[in-house]
Amino acid sequence: MSRRDPASPATPPAVAADDGDGRIGVLFVCLGNICRSPLAEGAFHHAVAARGLGHRFRIDSAGISDFHEGDPPDRRAIAVAAARGLDISGQRSRPVRPGDFVAFDWILAMDGSNLTALDAAAPDNATAHVGLLLEVAEGRAKAVPDPYYDGPAEFSAVLDTVSRAAERLLDRLLGEPQDGRAAPAPKRRST
Repeated sequence: MSRRDPASPATPPAVAADDGDGRIGVLFVCLGNICRSPLAEGAFHHAVAARGLGHRFRIDSAGISDFHEGDPPDRRAIAVAAARGLDISGQRSRPVRPGDFVAFDWILAMDGSNLTALDAAAPDNATAHVGLLLEVAEGRAKAVPDPYYDGPAEFSAVLDTVSRAAERLLDRLLGEPQDGRAAPAPKRRST
């Protein structure tokens, strides 16, 4: 059963985290958790901190695979983030775990393959909204391109993309739609 429902209300609800701490949990996911999702995590941390809202969010990233478990982000991701004042060097890759589907309110995939894998991995008790980052944040069913086989310019472009999405995602989670457009909200999985 899918955790996504395109016919659900257009504006993502700001929901309290399932762990009872009152924070909104957001997990960013890519294949190996060394390029796109660490950059998205860093960009969202920055957006949240810039508005003084760190106390309202729990933010993390993970990978579909465990290829790089325990590794820091790709050196190129660290470099482009550092050039913009973001320190992602302390992040460590980890795979998505079954508990993430309950511990986080939002699990946001970087591309369709990640989304399909998340749908397949979701346990029966999953409660998280699962969707594409750019679809939820900006209303665009588009992938964040994987820069792994490219150079610094592509990593920089990914950081531009996820930084813009982070700002829009934050607005939407706080109930402040941008540009009069509302993004489709994935539906929580019913048990």
